[in-house]
Amino acid sequence: MSYLLLASAPSAVLLTDDPILRREDVAHLAQAAEIVAGLETHRQAAREAAVADGFAQGRAAGLAKAARETAETLAGVHNALQAERVRLRASSAALALDIVRRIAAGLAPEEVLAALAEQAARDLLPEEPIGVRVAPEAVGAVGRRLWPIGARIEVQGDPDLAADDCVLDTPSGRTHAGLEVQLKALETVFAARDEAAA
Repeated sequence: MSYLLLASAPSAVLLTDDPILRREDVAHLAQAAEIVAGLETHRQAAREAAVADGFAQGRAAGLAKAARETAETLAGVHNALQAERVRLRASSAALALDIVRRIAAGLAPEEVLAALAEQAARDLLPEEPIGVRVAPEAVGAVGRRLWPIGARIEVQGDPDLAADDCVLDTPSGRTHAGLEVQLKALETVFAARDEAAA
């Protein structure tokens, strides 16, 4: 069987199997062709509206997802930076103390110890007489450094003390003023500060 194409559009066609058209049917045929054209126009408008709506929805969903992923990434970067800041703060304090230890090791130990003993003695004067105990090899340097301060200071050698250690004895108590004691005190302060910051 064969058909005769009377009107066509991408979504509809008007066919007939009768090769002869009567005159009264031509008007109906024209009306049917207009209906097919109207349907095609409506279909095209609906398609364009659906594409625009789908694009808008997809764009809004994409922007929301991108904003969420960006916020998550930024939060992760912020947390990583905070952790790095804490790590650097802790390592910088340890590095500073290590540098001081290395510098002090390169200096004359008697002079470093004498300076520490002098500072501790000045902090205690003039309230009480002071006995300063240091390693026997440091007695001379510490005594020379402390002699100008006052006669109430007596420097004694103590073989049980390390070369960089110093103990100040007063009637009210004993104070350790060696380099390692001072650095340990700084480490404690740094650790407390880091814990308070965390």
